[in-house]
Amino acid sequence: MSNYTDKEAKVIASASPLTFEKAQEIADQLGKTQRSVIAKAKSMGLAYIPKAKPAKRPAGETKADLVNRIAVALGSDSAELVGLEKATTASLNAILARVI
Repeated sequence: MSNYTDKEAKVIASASPLTFEKAQEIADQLGKTQRSVIAKAKSMGLAYIPKAKPAKRPAGETKADLVNRIAVALGSDSAELVGLEKATTASLNAILARVI
């Protein structure tokens, strides 16, 4: 037994490929939840394009890069600072600011 009428299923099918935003619009229109609309679309074999996941960390300097910059500022080799990359990024930035 389906929670969707043929008319509701056609509305979902007409939005193919379904995106996260389209699913929300259809859910509001049909009085269903967004997750239900997405699940129905998938069970109908329709393409679903999920919302892009945010990056876990912004692209930028890595801790290893910071340790290398600290080593250069100290006139040292980064091999002498083994383990320093386990410090927090904030701590490494603070050290770098003091040695430059």
